[in-house]
Amino acid sequence: MMPRLFFDRDAAGQQHLTIDGEQGHHFARVLRVRPGEQAAMVFNGSAYLAEVESVDSKAGTVAVRILQSLPPHEPAARVYLVQGLAKGDKVEDIVQRCTEVGVAGVLVCATARSVVQLDERKAAAKIDRWRRIAAEAASQSQRDVIPSVDFAGTGSQVTQWLERLQPDLLLLLDEDETATGLKHALHNPGGRQAGLAGRPPVIAIAVGPEGGWDETERMRFRDEFQAVSVSLGPRILRTQTAGQTALSAILYEYGELGGESGCRP
Repeated sequence: MMPRLFFDRDAAGQQHLTIDGEQGHHFARVLRVRPGEQAAMVFNGSAYLAEVESVDSKAGTVAVRILQSLPPHEPAARVYLVQGLAKGDKVEDIVQRCTEVGVAGVLVCATARSVVQLDERKAAAKIDRWRRIAAEAASQSQRDVIPSVDFAGTGSQVTQWLERLQPDLLLLLDEDETATGLKHALHNPGGRQAGLAGRPPVIAIAVGPEGGWDETERMRFRDEFQAVSVSLGPRILRTQTAGQTALSAILYEYGELGGESGCRP
């Protein structure tokens, strides 16, 4: 599989580039690329095909030549995940799998029923690891964007994050919901998604931890963001399965996972 590297700069108009630092070290010493090999380079969400011109393994630098732009790989619909903090390495799996499917960003949040408690030091270490996992998964799955990964330690921080995002639709996955399925909510959204005028939507999915959301959290989502409680069917999914399943179903409905191209609920 072709290597894929991400850069926080613009490559428009540039044909020859030198890769150094951590990425150059990874390219030269870990991947051990050779002159003539090709790689995908992503600059601020735009992907290009590049050819390796020379490698200095001692310095950890690689010189490349931009050959052509590559087709975009990102979903038009932007789907975000609000994930209740789960125990063990479940969040790592969630970030990895949802990145591969096409999530736009993940907010991990402490909840009333979260078993794990993170202080500031532990939270910083976790965020760093989750972001590295997202970057690796984005490269492996040939994404054009590395999804954002953030952490909220309080309900007010969750509110602030959602206020900045301003989703057109917030879907609250709720095991107690029986009347409204995910597909029905997408096709009959009402609320903020009404009147999108054909533009791709911004959707947020809220998934609780192992014990689910408590009633205070449910009411906050509903009162402040008109969240729609939805079901994924009669089977109870684990917290590490629910978000990926909902994300996949939504992107399929929007023609992003082999569904009808350009489909808009």
